Amino acid sequence: MDPYLLTLAGTASTSLVTLLVGEGWQQTRDGVVTVWRRFRPQAAEEVERELDASRATALGAADGSDPAGRLEGQWVGRFAALLAEHPEAADDLRDLVELWQRRTPDGQRIDGGVRLEARAQDKARVYQAARDQHINER
Repeated sequence: MDPYLLTLAGTASTSLVTLLVGEGWQQTRDGVVTVWRRFRPQAAEEVERELDASRATALGAADGSDPAGRLEGQWVGRFAALLAEHPEAADDLRDLVELWQRRTPDGQRIDGGVRLEARAQDKARVYQAARDQHINER
């Protein structure tokens, strides 16, 4: 599978699971179902049931368990299967994820993305990294 499509499936899954217990759940659910109806209409009702079951699982996690990892795994598989069969669905799914990201109340990205910004003046140097960084200057 194309690495871009696999990454998109992961981002969509993470975003969806984050929104399972949030406000605007119905819009989130409707967006996923709309994508399925467009590309795999025969599976749309099943996806609706799976979304409702995932939400119930997430809401029922008040016992201290953390089902997010399991749910993300399930949804990344569903999104990846959709994209493998219909790569043209990538645009719709990407648009949906971007909509979800714009809807977060605090403006934070929900996909775990990192935004780096820096300004350098005169002879200043800027080093940025989202993970490990090794600089060997003398």
